This record gives sequence, structure tokens and C-alpha cells, in this order.
Amino acid sequence: MFTHEESSALLDSTMTVVEGDPTSTTPQSGTGVIDQWLAELNQAENAKDIASTLEQLKTQLKSDQINTGELVGLLETLATHTTQFSTMMGPEGDMSTRLEALSSGLRALAGQIGNKE
Repeated sequence: MFTHEESSALLDSTMTVVEGDPTSTTPQSGTGVIDQWLAELNQAENAKDIASTLEQLKTQLKSDQINTGELVGLLETLATHTTQFSTMMGPEGDMSTRLEALSSGLRALAGQIGNKE
């Protein structure tokens, strides 16, 4: 599994993609970050739901015809899973707080995409 430093760096990269300017970011911009998460999450028994949702999200992002409604739903589901996962982090350190921020960012991104439709 990731060290704290590796986790922090990946969370920073993820937040950059999630909070990036939607006009200058392509859907495929997130697939590299997703691959990095999947490499780790697939090793953790308690992260199967997140990994499964990320696989679906990656498939949707790579599609020639992105289904906006499905994409928004996947982002919302991922935000929910991220919030649930953050509760398993325990009170020490900042990981739980950072995962909560990621969850909020995913919900905001889902809202932005949904409002474009």
C-alpha cells in the first residue's frame, strides 16, 4: 500500500484534476490518476466498491460517446464511497479530512457536469 507521502501526492494530483478548469480539461485527463488509484485500491479488501466505481468511471471517460447522466451518477457514487472510506482512516493524521475534501470536489464536479446538460 501507499506510504502517507505517496497517498498525499496522489490526493494532490487527484484534486488538481477534479478542481481543474473544465474548459481546459478533457475527460481523459483523469484516467492516469484513476489508474494510479486502481493499482493500490485493488490490493485492499475494504476498497472493492471504490475500485469498481473507478473502473466504471474510467470506461465512461474513455468512451467516444460519454453519457453525461451516467458520468454524473458515477461521480456521485464515487463521492459517497470516498466519504465512507474516509471514516475508516481513523482520527490520526489528515487523510480523513483530505478524503472528505475529495468527496466534496467530486460532488461539485458532478454538479458542474450535470448543469452543462
